[in-house]
Amino acid sequence: MEILEQKGNPELAEIFVARMRHAPLSLVEFVDAIDPRYPREEKWVITVSTQFGCPVQCLFCDSGGFYDGNLTADEILAEIDHVIRRRSPDGKIAATKFKIHFARMGEPSLNAAMLDVLERLPGIYDAPGLIPCIPTVAPQAAGDFFEKLLVIKRRLYDGGRFQLQFSINTTDEELRDKLMPVKKWSFGEIRDYAARWYSPGDRKLVLNFALSPDNPVDPDVVASSFDPWTSMVKVTPINPTDMAVKNGFETMLSAEEPHGADRLVAKLRARGFDCVISIGEAEEIEIGSNCGQAATRIVRGRLHAERRTEARRVV
Repeated sequence: MEILEQKGNPELAEIFVARMRHAPLSLVEFVDAIDPRYPREEKWVITVSTQFGCPVQCLFCDSGGFYDGNLTADEILAEIDHVIRRRSPDGKIAATKFKIHFARMGEPSLNAAMLDVLERLPGIYDAPGLIPCIPTVAPQAAGDFFEKLLVIKRRLYDGGRFQLQFSINTTDEELRDKLMPVKKWSFGEIRDYAARWYSPGDRKLVLNFALSPDNPVDPDVVASSFDPWTSMVKVTPINPTDMAVKNGFETMLSAEEPHGADRLVAKLRARGFDCVISIGEAEEIEIGSNCGQAATRIVRGRLHAERRTEARRVV
């Protein structure tokens, strides 16, 4: 693995862009971060890529700017190891919560190597606080992955030591298909899986809504489609990625407007749902801490340079 770019604030979030193979699109991003509300000893977060780009191509995410296949288990683990060894060379992690998000670039459920990563992680580091976190749009093609994930979670990560998040984003299912243009599980299928996923002592399955005025979230639809006993709601901003700006998405929630979701959250809580409002720091936006942004800009720069070179040859 070759680090091509490193930027950010070591006391908040550092972003790395790395080349994994001798191929122009074998670029990944990964992040070493903290939750500014807590010291690193309480909560440490590493976010890594699982694919070279992303095949889903959500309309507000830069990860879909290119796609060149899956990382291997060893390549995913190399991202994690690079971050850990900088701060904990002996592999001992004292953080009460040590969260590894497989969320930077790629749809993790479409990479079977993720299952191998989850099998191996507990034996590599001395990290009692380890909590893997997988966000997914719930592709129909990943049914076998989710079945195997359920077995691994029960065997290795019981007692609330695993977080699974389904990106819903809107209760308008037709619009949902446009935002995340891949065949997905229906709300009913997600609800059924949540019932199998959750047991007392576990973390509830997370339903994530990135809030935009153009993407309606109806509390009554949430309540009729999902079970507050097995699922909780997280609301987040639409970050100003290049794709979000290009497609005209605005956010209802931000560090400058932290109360944009208050009414929605109150209605959801009245219907029995646990809710979390998650807003990143403004500094993270300034350093380009949006998924896929740094790697995609490097790829675009290379492609532009190649086209200019080819144009000169033609002339």
